[in-house]
Amino acid sequence: MILFAAGVATAWMSGGTRLTAEVAGFSLLGLALGSIASAGGTWIDRQDAHSLASAFGVAGLAFVGAVAAIEVASRPKMVSAAELNGPLKPVAGGNPDPETTLKIKQLETKARKAEAEAAEANARLDARTTFFAQTSHELRTPLNAIVGFAEMMRNSVFGPLPDKYQEYAGLIHEGGRNLTLIVDDVLDLARLEAGKYEIYRDLISLTDLAAEAVHFMRDEAIRKGVALELANGGDVEAFADSKAVRQIALNLVSNGLKFTPSGGTVTVAALDTRGGALLAVSDTGAGISPEELTRLSRAFEQGEAGKKQKGAGLGLSVVRAFAELHGGRLDIESREGGGSTIAVFFPAEEAGDPT
Repeated sequence: MILFAAGVATAWMSGGTRLTAEVAGFSLLGLALGSIASAGGTWIDRQDAHSLASAFGVAGLAFVGAVAAIEVASRPKMVSAAELNGPLKPVAGGNPDPETTLKIKQLETKARKAEAEAAEANARLDARTTFFAQTSHELRTPLNAIVGFAEMMRNSVFGPLPDKYQEYAGLIHEGGRNLTLIVDDVLDLARLEAGKYEIYRDLISLTDLAAEAVHFMRDEAIRKGVALELANGGDVEAFADSKAVRQIALNLVSNGLKFTPSGGTVTVAALDTRGGALLAVSDTGAGISPEELTRLSRAFEQGEAGKKQKGAGLGLSVVRAFAELHGGRLDIESREGGGSTIAVFFPAEEAGDPT
């Protein structure tokens, strides 16, 4: 009985269900035969019956051991990482091998070089921003004088001027204001690229700022023979920075006038739209080819039509940067030969936005 129990327990601990059943059956058969033989007492001696039962029990234990040995021998050998990758290089005094040390030093050198280059690039960007700010300030002073005196001459403050001089005064005034717009674009773009332009969003009248831009660019439109119109509609409000929106409107109107031939029309509209407000400028100019659309919002980039016009190619890049700073976007719809519509979307005020 003891050998029978030991065989079954050993087989069960080895994890083999089938092995446990086989050993249990084998040992139980031997125990049964031994018990029957000893109980009969006529054809086999009682001591021989006990020996027979014991032999079956021992055989069961041997069977378990043999099967366990076979299973262990057939299991796949576990290979260590060191055996797969080869022997590790010797480590002397707790320090890595010379090759590893060299690689670490090279990586550290590259990291320091990258940090130095980034710091140098930031320094150059700061220096450029400072230069543009100083230059813009120095340019604004004489430009304000030019525009102011030209305005006085146009209005005949100190007496009437001959028609030709009156025309020249108008051209000086228009050129001065256009140059002021370019100077503002250069300064704004430098600050935007440096991440130093801060906007102060508030609820403003988008319609009023569109009307200001139309009034500001009216003389240029008349000189070019282009009809500059403000679309009729109610007062449209936007949650935006008034200075940035004013610059956006001037750039969009100026861009529309630049590419609209005499006899054409430029229409400015402020519109309520889902989730915010829209400032759109449409023209009847030559339009923009699909190949040029992807380039026009990058700084200093111009299309083929733009290269024939005066300008630095800054307008739309400044407009896009201002739009994105507001969390909005710049949309351009155009087809070559069919005019263009350029619009800026301003998202509505969200909960938690500063006012």
